Formats: sequence, structure tokens, C-alpha cells
Amino acid sequence: MGTALGARVIAVDIENSRLAAARKFGAAATINPRELDAVDAVYELTGGRGTPLALETSGATIAAQTAQDVLATWGRACFIGLGSEVSFSTAQSYKRQMTLLTSWTLSIVEQKRCADFIADRNLPIDDLYSNSWALDDAIAAYEWFDKQSEGKGVFIF
Repeated sequence: MGTALGARVIAVDIENSRLAAARKFGAAATINPRELDAVDAVYELTGGRGTPLALETSGATIAAQTAQDVLATWGRACFIGLGSEVSFSTAQSYKRQMTLLTSWTLSIVEQKRCADFIADRNLPIDDLYSNSWALDDAIAAYEWFDKQSEGKGVFIF
């Protein structure tokens, strides 16, 4: 979606399969922090400036801190991942004038705007889902979800 909005997306993930999916969806660059320092790599890719926007979706403290660390001065980060308790240093946000946001869900109005955006641009949203299950297969589905090793899944009714 970021590339459809004109953004230059730099995807960071510890799973190479998700990085491959990010490239498929238009990410300009991908970084696996198990292979190299994500903060250094982002600064290199942005000419030393950092990124103006970051979206953190994992809910992991190390990822939340990385999202904050890669922000440029006056940058904005949104944290939507839910995992466990997340903590990070707020001292940097004062020094670099960051805006840190959280989001739990979209309003019905924003959901419609998102759906319209996808439909108007004929974005391949179905390609996000690597697996689908019938409701009767819920146990197998949740065992797969628990691994969090690839793609997204959906129940089909």
C-alpha cells in the first residue's frame, strides 16, 4: 500500500519469506536484521537522514526501538503490532522532535477509504493471503498462525 501512495518502502523483517513478499509488493529495499544492522542499513539507504515515517507491526520491543532509531528529525512512527509489553527509549523523541503514534483499528469511515483506495487502484490484496481455511479447520489454522513464519491467513466462510 505504501508504494501505491508513492512512498519508497524499506521493509525490515527477520523472515526472508516476508521480505520476498515485500519486494513482490514493491518495496524498494529489504533488510533482515539477523543479517545486518537495520538502523545502519536504513541510514545508508536514506543518505544518512533516516526515514520520515515508520510503521511497526510486530509488537516486539527490539522492532519498536528500531522503528524509533531509524526516524529522521521530525519523523513520525506508528506502532500497530500487538505482542507483549513494548518499551523503548523516549529520550530520543525529545531530541529529534519525533511523533510516536499508536493505532488499534480504523473507523468505519477510514475502512471504507482504505477499501476504496484498494479497489480504485486494483491492488492485488488477495495476494497478501498465503493460506486460507474453512472454519472447521480452525485448530490447524491457529497452529499455523502461531508460527508466524510466513504470509497471512484468512478464514473463508
